[in-house]
Amino acid sequence: MGYYDPLKDYLMGCDSDEVVLTFARIEEILGRTLPPSARKYDAWWANVGDGAATRHSHARSWHAAGYRARADRAGGTVVFYRAVRPSKDEVAPSPDAPRDGGQVVALIACASRKQDAPCRAAELYAPSTLFSLSYAYARTLTDRIYILSAKHGLVGEDAVIAPYDETLNDMPADGRRAWAEGVLSQLGRVCDLRRDQFIILAGRNYYEYLLPGLANVTLPLGNLPLGKRIELLHRLNASFEEAPSGAEGAALWLHRLFERLPRYEWRDIDAIPFEDGIVIAYERGETYRGYARVVRVGTHTAPGRLKQRLMDHFDREDRNASIFRRHIGRALLNRAKDPYLDIWSLDTSRQPDRDREDARTAARVERDVSAYMRVNLSFSVIPVASADSRLRLGEAIVATLHQAKNFAPSDSWLGHYSPDSQIRASGLWQKRSLNAAPLTADESLQLARIIVPGM
Repeated sequence: MGYYDPLKDYLMGCDSDEVVLTFARIEEILGRTLPPSARKYDAWWANVGDGAATRHSHARSWHAAGYRARADRAGGTVVFYRAVRPSKDEVAPSPDAPRDGGQVVALIACASRKQDAPCRAAELYAPSTLFSLSYAYARTLTDRIYILSAKHGLVGEDAVIAPYDETLNDMPADGRRAWAEGVLSQLGRVCDLRRDQFIILAGRNYYEYLLPGLANVTLPLGNLPLGKRIELLHRLNASFEEAPSGAEGAALWLHRLFERLPRYEWRDIDAIPFEDGIVIAYERGETYRGYARVVRVGTHTAPGRLKQRLMDHFDREDRNASIFRRHIGRALLNRAKDPYLDIWSLDTSRQPDRDREDARTAARVERDVSAYMRVNLSFSVIPVASADSRLRLGEAIVATLHQAKNFAPSDSWLGHYSPDSQIRASGLWQKRSLNAAPLTADESLQLARIIVPGM
């Protein structure tokens, strides 16, 4: 049974169109405590829309039951209100059921320091500073956590196990390879090895032979030595009330902050619950210090145009209406050494360039751009009602990211094929605002309060 199956099952058994539950009652239903983020952040209770793909397994549990959530964190209650009434004979499988796919799963290495008596796995390794920091970090990213045990292989955080003295660090390569094969077999029974996103918080001896069996992996700690891993985890777990320091710290702080936002895909545009905001775009395969790397920051000037601007990028096949589409198309054409690049770079909405357009070729490239963007790009949205604030915060975010020297794209990033040197150098699908004034301390706090209300 998945973590949030009991809540889904409870809601499935309710006939009321509105169900009010206290946090304490939800924990009784689940048989476990809610993560701290449920009480600290409204974003934990975010709804992404009917049928939308969300990486949050808890949200998909109440979606599967036909409800949406509205939390009153100050009052300690949640209102689940009816959105649809699914047929009980055709209920979608639980998002936590084995092989559901598309989830974020944390894998944490065991530790040599342990409690001296059998207990929950999540508590057994608590004497280890590295494990405790890793576990706290994993709790902020996902509610699905497994422990990589040198003795037992894959262990659920609630499994009760006894202390032991085995470690992979003393095991020869053949033994580690066999251990990894066993862990992958265990993982395959509870996760989708091709679709799930795995965040591994472990050293090389634990992850080396797991990597070939997992399609989507991030290693936030890399292969840093112990002291550096602890130092990095302290930063990752820092409160948002602490002002970021330095360009690198500010870029990491922004990525941590943006993780609190719901993630959307192009099909979900209508599900965005507001009409004005700043768009934070991500691209498949791009990561920064263990987080999905921001590849573009966009906004709009006219009020109420947020969703239309997103449609311009993803659905309206006209690069004259979207500089984002133009940049993507230029990179695709340059990669293919297609001579149409010169025409594509023009603004063919006006003469004399309009007559140079080849409608058939243009339509083919537009389709290619749409296909790439729809498959590879996702986004979050920050609600900002004021046009002046949207424009200022948007340019400040771009400048802040650009100033971080280690804010670099992967070797396989499509933007490396862009004819624009500024795009290649910045790792962002944009040229404007790179040299604007970065976020001030007050603006950083303003942004954090928008994303994490009540902080």
